[in-house]
Amino acid sequence: MEKAVTQQDHIFIKNLNPGAEVLQFFQLTSLENRKTKTGQDYMNLVLSDMTGSIVAKVWSNVLKSSPIDFQTGDFVKVKGATQLFGEKIQMNVERIRKADLSEISDLSNLVKKTSFDIDRLYEQLLATVELFDPPELSGLVRRILEQEESNIKIFPAARRIHHAYVGGFLEHTFTVMVKTQALVELIPEINVSLAIAGAILHDIGKLREIDPDTKGRTPDGRLKGHIMLGIEMLREAAHDMEVTSAPWLRELEHIILSHHGELEFGALVKPLTREAILVHFIDNLDSKLKIIDEALEKTDTNGFSDYNKYLEGRAYSGSHTATED
Repeated sequence: MEKAVTQQDHIFIKNLNPGAEVLQFFQLTSLENRKTKTGQDYMNLVLSDMTGSIVAKVWSNVLKSSPIDFQTGDFVKVKGATQLFGEKIQMNVERIRKADLSEISDLSNLVKKTSFDIDRLYEQLLATVELFDPPELSGLVRRILEQEESNIKIFPAARRIHHAYVGGFLEHTFTVMVKTQALVELIPEINVSLAIAGAILHDIGKLREIDPDTKGRTPDGRLKGHIMLGIEMLREAAHDMEVTSAPWLRELEHIILSHHGELEFGALVKPLTREAILVHFIDNLDSKLKIIDEALEKTDTNGFSDYNKYLEGRAYSGSHTATED
């Protein structure tokens, strides 16, 4: 008979070590059907809880005995064992099934959320927008924020690279805005309102690109991408407010279109204004710092993280944080 799993039984992913026997709930954040070199079917899963994620393999023998009644975004109950694969811990699944929410005693253990106060961040965005000049720019950005309030407060900022958790979109938007506010004072020629408006809206299209439940892409997200979707959202609001001929609207669109910086990284054009260049680099800075933060959630005794493919190396927390032997 399968052991009942209680809140006390949950081992957080960040605390899992090689050789651990696991029987507990996770959220399924990625699912891929693959084949081994010998042609055997298997599944490559990413399981997550509030502390992080772990790759899990469902080999062909398990697939034959486990009904595949789950999909990305579902909560699943898993029996398995962890092992080292290269330099990272992964799990070999022995049994897996879709879980009913009524079985899970504390859902908060499984859903990673921002540590920020969401309502407070949102109110600070609105307060900043009220200061924009001209008033039409303020009204346009406020309209978009108010129309999307519920999504803004729950969406992740990305599918898996950075801020990929509940409230991550607002956290990233807020921290890009604050960093932009800090630097605009040092650039006398810059349009402060336009730069901060671009910082707030640069990723707004992700609210239509990402499915918050599965963290997969919506059909529009796959076919258009968040940059084009953001432009559509901006133009819809501009049309409703009758400011489509405003000269600053074109420059605000340019910030969104170019915020990835280079065409090879997804920008539709390269940044060609002071405001666009500033938002691009601050967005990239904020993303990279978050990648470092998340990599350093688990380190060895010398302060190094596991290998991180987005950093192309191991993050280092600094000698002052290393554990004394």
